[in-house]
Formats: sequence, C-alpha cells, structure tokens
Amino acid sequence: MIVKNDTFKQEMTDRAHLLPYNFFDTYVEDGRPDVLFHWHPEIEINYVYEGSARYHIDYDFFNSQPGDIILIRPNGMHSIHPIERQTHHTETFQFHLDMIGNSVVDQVSLRYLQPLQTSSCKFVPRIQPDMAGYEEIKEALFQIFSLSRNEGRHFEILLKARLNELIYLLYYHHYVLKKNTDDTYRKNERIRELIDFINHNYQHNLSISYLADFMGYSKTHFMTVFKQQTGTSCTEFIIQIRLNKASDLLLNTADPILEIASSVGFNNLSNFNRQFKNYFHVTPSQYRKQFSKAKGHPTPIKSARNQRKD
Repeated sequence: MIVKNDTFKQEMTDRAHLLPYNFFDTYVEDGRPDVLFHWHPEIEINYVYEGSARYHIDYDFFNSQPGDIILIRPNGMHSIHPIERQTHHTETFQFHLDMIGNSVVDQVSLRYLQPLQTSSCKFVPRIQPDMAGYEEIKEALFQIFSLSRNEGRHFEILLKARLNELIYLLYYHHYVLKKNTDDTYRKNERIRELIDFINHNYQHNLSISYLADFMGYSKTHFMTVFKQQTGTSCTEFIIQIRLNKASDLLLNTADPILEIASSVGFNNLSNFNRQFKNYFHVTPSQYRKQFSKAKGHPTPIKSARNQRKD
C-alpha cells in the first residue's frame, strides 16, 4: 500500500517482506487520480503502457507517452496530473538504495549510490524508445517487474542483481547527471517548504498575497513560479489538499458535514459541496455512504493496485 504522511512525504506500508521496495499498477480514468506534489526517499521508476499524463519532476515537466520509462530520484518532488479525460496506465517500482548497498561504505556506494541518495546527482527524467540504451534498460526493468510480481524461489537475490544492472545501465548511457545548484533549483526547494507549510496550515485563510510574502515574491511572480513548478495553480492545490483531508474525515469520523467543511478551511457549505462534487464526482454525503470503512474506499491522492503476492 502507498500512503502519504502529513508532510506530503510518501511512505510504503504493509509489505509482506522486509525488502525496501514496492511494485504497483496505477490506472487513471475520468481525470482521477490526480497525484499532487510529494516526495519519498526511494527511487521511483514508471513504465507507461497506455495514454498520457502531465508529469512534473523537480523542475522538469512533460506529457508522457506509451513506452516512456520515467525516472524519479530519491526525494525528488513530483506530481502526475491527468490530461482532460485521457486514460493513463503505468507500472511503478520504488526501491530504497539501501537495498543494493547504499549504506555500505565502499567504492560503489561512494561513487554511484550515495550521490543519488544525497541528491548531488539526478536522473534524466524520461527515456524514450529512440534514445540510447532504451531496449537494454526496458528489458532490465521488465525483469524487475516480473520478479516483483511473481516472487518465485530465491527471487530476492536475482532482484538485487537486476537492480544493480539497472543502475549500471543508467550510468553507462548517461542518464545520471550532476545536479545544478542554480536559481531554478533554489526555487524548487522553496516550493517544497511552501508545500509543507500549506499542508500544515490548510485550515486557515491562505491568501495568495500571504503565501507570496511567505516566499518573498510578488503575487504575479509567485503564481507563475508555483504553476511552473507544480503544474497546478496554488489556489487549486490548496483546494485539493482540503478536499483530501475532508474525504478522510468523512470516512473516519461521524462529524457533521458542515463541521468537516469548516475544519478543513471552507467557510461556505455550498462552496464545499460544489468543490467536493467537482473533484470526487459525488456529494460529500454520497461519498460517506458509498465509501464507508465497512465497504472500503479508494485512496483519493493515488489509486494503486499492489501486484505483490501476500
């Protein structure tokens, strides 16, 4: 299962093994899920089977295409936004570099693994079929997927070998780069701080003027930078955070809807109902009834089907 804690870091839970990895499918249908900016200490590798979505990875952004191999460095901020009503199907493998020896002090760790884990290096965000080494990298990735999906006899040993092979291929074909420390990177880090601030203060009145002052920007510059870095407006980002918090309260408490709306930052019940229905396609009361804990409910930030055998 993939969850996000209250600092918008993504965490992995409920693994049936002790290895620091997870493997899952994600399907985007009817504009959901819309994955907000978040980060996690694991490398994330996505393979796109179908459709297109808008990826923002640190300060790179692009529309994915079938066949893309998408790479996200440890602790790299990223979001995935649906494009209108297009479908989007990916398989994702996340793993911590400790799984292949990052914490061991030797030449491999010091030269190749720790620069990735400490963010002094980054990945080229996407490898496409016409790029160098694509077929080799795809074959290694699909072997990793197969091993994770089936978990056959002694699969852990071979899985580690394939992960080492994958890292080797990414270095060999120059898909690992030194990370720049320019103004764009500093803006990215400031946005990370702002997202933490919003996530801890979403229930308050967060005006654009106030948040622009928090960043030290003019309103116009702030709105431009936020959109460039996250792929969504700041106002829409705040609304989505509030609605996701509200969905948790609807499912896990018996609080009245008016009280929930107020507690997550909506001062007007009709506006809350309208925004909620626009985002989840049902009213708050319908959502509570349909997705009660007794029946199970979807994860509003990311819909993932874990393919591991328990």
